[in-house]
Amino acid sequence: MDVVRQIYESLPETLDMPDSLKNRPVEVILLPLDEAPVKPDKKRKKQKLSYEFLGAWKGEPLSRPEQGEYEIREPLK
Repeated sequence: MDVVRQIYESLPETLDMPDSLKNRPVEVILLPLDEAPVKPDKKRKKQKLSYEFLGAWKGEPLSRPEQGEYEIREPLK
């Protein structure tokens, strides 16, 4: 079995493959050897803004009005 294991200090734009592996089914695994800093995506940015906003209401206390009785509906046929 032909196996190639290569560690790069800096990953190049393209990787050269040995002739013995060209045009064959192969599995390629790229595994970083260090922990790169995670950049917050748009969802996390929105979530952060939500957390900053929560609990910031300065008006009169909010209260939920009475909801009334639960209605009884006819079953679906």
